[in-house]
Amino acid sequence: MDLLAPGGDVQSVGWDFRGAGGLPPYATVGPTRSLTSFVIEGDAGPNLAVLTEPTAEGALTVEIGWQGSWNRFDEAAEALHGRRVSGKAVLQVTW
Repeated sequence: MDLLAPGGDVQSVGWDFRGAGGLPPYATVGPTRSLTSFVIEGDAGPNLAVLTEPTAEGALTVEIGWQGSWNRFDEAAEALHGRRVSGKAVLQVTW
């Protein structure tokens, strides 16, 4: 929050499962700033189609910087958090 300019807005997407995502004391005191939560409710299929179709059609190139089994989620998250991934991290889901 300290880095957010007056009038700025932070979009909260997801959650911190370790509980380390809290704001420090007095972080919300001062110039007007916003923290807005984001959640997808209902059928996300049509929205996902809009996002994925340009890639499937070859109109948009997506750089994949990390790829591995969904069982290696922790490794992927650590690499993303540590900024060691250039591009997207792709988790392969197997049944």
